[in-house]
Amino acid sequence: MSSLYLRRVLCGCATTMFLSATFPVALPHSRLARKAIGAESTKELDETDTFLQTARSIATQLGVRHPEHIRVLVDQAGGEGGGALGADVFGQSAIWISESIYRGFHQAPSAESTITDLEADPARDEVEFILAHECAHIANNHSLKMTSFIPASMFGSYALATKVPNKLLGAVLGFGLVVFGGLYLSWDMEHEADHLAASLGQRFRSGGLSTFERSRVRNCFLRTYFDTRMITEDGNYLGDTSHPWLTTRIHHLEHMQCDEHDHACIFCSWFSQTLKSGLDLVCAKVL
Repeated sequence: MSSLYLRRVLCGCATTMFLSATFPVALPHSRLARKAIGAESTKELDETDTFLQTARSIATQLGVRHPEHIRVLVDQAGGEGGGALGADVFGQSAIWISESIYRGFHQAPSAESTITDLEADPARDEVEFILAHECAHIANNHSLKMTSFIPASMFGSYALATKVPNKLLGAVLGFGLVVFGGLYLSWDMEHEADHLAASLGQRFRSGGLSTFERSRVRNCFLRTYFDTRMITEDGNYLGDTSHPWLTTRIHHLEHMQCDEHDHACIFCSWFSQTLKSGLDLVCAKVL
């Protein structure tokens, strides 16, 4: 009886969490969805804005089925928040950007501005990479995949906790499934979005490299200024657990071949082969 009760409670919690997380993904254009993710202080760009037109053009290149339904929201609160809202499967999506990114798109190129200029807005090629990165999230329904992981991880965690004879070990394994499974999925989707964005051409790849390097240099400055341990010597911010380390993302793009018809990635091939070799070794030891 108690087991049945626990299962019902788990199903109820998982369903509630899934629906609450999926609502902004399914209806990203609604005000309630924007409020739920903290994007209520945003301004939607007009249809004639070249920024929106560029975003839709990039979305078309990345295979978004309904690029005409993409909207761009500019943060009016002066924050650095943003990202892709919605999923291609629902036919509605939006890209949330900061004012700095919007200014960087429209400003004229400056020879004096470099990635070491902490106050400078991103350059045009950096903005285009950011747009491509977010459009890749939309095209591959990454938001929906992440929300779908919630109930799956909860049921998997429950199964481990109840099936493993050692309850302490079962609890640790269940917790690890939720935490590390979510981290792996999030990091894998970020690398995939980086890869697809850089695959559009050398300009996008260069924009991605300078985007990450600019963030890395800024983090190094903040580490010195605030004397914090949350930023490594290489400029990786440990508090951002939803994204891979900047040095890893830079290494990824550095090992891509971005000619017009060659989108092979040495880093991805190496990672896949290393992971496969590791799994084969584990299976050989266990079996």
